[in-house]
Amino acid sequence: MVLLAAFALNSCGYRFSGDRDPVIHVKTVHIPPLKNTTTKVGIETLFTNDLIFEVNRPGVSEVVDRPGAEAVLEGVIRDLRTGSVSRRNITTTLERRVSVSVDLLLKDRRGKVLWKSSLSDSEEYTVLSDKTSTEGNLRRALAVVSRRLAEKFHYRFTASF
Repeated sequence: MVLLAAFALNSCGYRFSGDRDPVIHVKTVHIPPLKNTTTKVGIETLFTNDLIFEVNRPGVSEVVDRPGAEAVLEGVIRDLRTGSVSRRNITTTLERRVSVSVDLLLKDRRGKVLWKSSLSDSEEYTVLSDKTSTEGNLRRALAVVSRRLAEKFHYRFTASF
């Protein structure tokens, strides 16, 4: 019975899609710091570092200096918004959501666009009576968003479907 089931699954054409071969075969990439058009100073470093980490994951590509790169990944942190998620009353917010949008563009050495995408993500954070603690919660939420956006980039960049 087991042998028959294995044969049936094999012969029906069932297989996993998305074999993780990159759509664009680029072995070396240069990633300059992202441009930050938001009012949140310093997040461009966080977002750039997370992209570099994802690109350097084994088996995909390697981040190098511009002269040795086959392609350049440029990006703009286009939008950062915060909004209330839950409130205690009309004047007291308990939780906020931070949403970030990033535009990414991969170009070859000649400047030809190989790939482009707009990515966005959001995360909630707790609002406390202490503004410093709330700012720390916002920074942690931005770190989560940054990692997720870098992972989304990695997935879309390496997806084969």
